[in-house]
Amino acid sequence: MQINPPTLFWIIISAIFAVERFFPLMRFTEPWILWGGIAVFVFGVGVSVAGKNLFERIGTNVYTFEEPGELVTEGVFSISRNPMYLGLVLAVIGAAMVSRTLAALVLSALFAVIVRYCYVAYEERAMRRKFGDPYEAYCRSVRRWIGRRRSVG
Repeated sequence: MQINPPTLFWIIISAIFAVERFFPLMRFTEPWILWGGIAVFVFGVGVSVAGKNLFERIGTNVYTFEEPGELVTEGVFSISRNPMYLGLVLAVIGAAMVSRTLAALVLSALFAVIVRYCYVAYEERAMRRKFGDPYEAYCRSVRRWIGRRRSVG
């Protein structure tokens, strides 16, 4: 069974607020965590939406388990190879911070690991098969999560 990333995102968000209520493990009381979490959540959603909107504007496939349509390297994709996933992970971390519970932080880490080793790994293989050398060159110039690589020479 393949669960699309937005579906897993909402499952994890729901789980975060369930563990907050029923199984927090430990609670954090510092008020900055709540406000920081809101900021991280909003920023994450913004990054993810920016990537999705760019895909839609270009007219390429946005769905993980379908054939890649086009190699997009502009906009938010010029600083992250996976801005939509980066945004979802940040939003989940932000929600965990809003929850202010240790269990929620554990769930956010679990989500990040699933995204990296399931979704990102799957898409990287598909992109290598479809785009070959241009994708490899893109990987050499833009990091998986965030940042441009320094060119040598």
